[in-house]
Amino acid sequence: MIESTSNELNGIDIMGSWMEIGMAITALALGVVMTFHMLKSWINKKRAKRFSPEGKVYRSIHTRVHEFLTEVRIKVGADRSLLLQFHNGAQFLDGTSIKRFSLTHESCVVGISETRNSRQGILISTFVEMLEHISNNKPTVNVTSDLPDCHFKRHLETNHTLVYSLIPIKDARGVLVLGCLLIEWCNWDNVDDIDDDKVLIEIPQYARYIESQLAMGR
Repeated sequence: MIESTSNELNGIDIMGSWMEIGMAITALALGVVMTFHMLKSWINKKRAKRFSPEGKVYRSIHTRVHEFLTEVRIKVGADRSLLLQFHNGAQFLDGTSIKRFSLTHESCVVGISETRNSRQGILISTFVEMLEHISNNKPTVNVTSDLPDCHFKRHLETNHTLVYSLIPIKDARGVLVLGCLLIEWCNWDNVDDIDDDKVLIEIPQYARYIESQLAMGR
């Protein structure tokens, strides 16, 4: 005669208890997942509302960036100061992103033309010389005519830039290069008055100011 097995131990249904525990754990896990997604969605909505173009925070951030550009332009006696930011622009056939840069903020002295329309969606791969300057991480004063014949030189000449200085703009960690701060002198009278020491002090300082503002909007 075969004895029947029992799931009970001291009157407790072991199998039933484990099933109940398993169901409770599953329900708890589902609850945590649902709560996490709901919380994440709520945070994203609040963030999107806070940094929407018509929002006060968004306006404040980008107003300050423009103010910083104007301040640094005046302090170093330049004719034009601008922020160029790197971004993706579609994809190649193999799926890799097409790297581009665009002008997002600009400050010009009276009489100097703005360049925002001619500095949108430009292929970074054609501006290797500009990238080399950025990688040096030092805002030296450079004469446009000293550049070898290249897209960067012709681009500066098209915008009547005689002398320039640029420095990278990085993320909050100071690791990822988001773009660059470009300072331009377009008038020989202003070129003669350039103080190299002041340029080396003021431009990095204002680059950090701009970085802090951009970090607030990310």
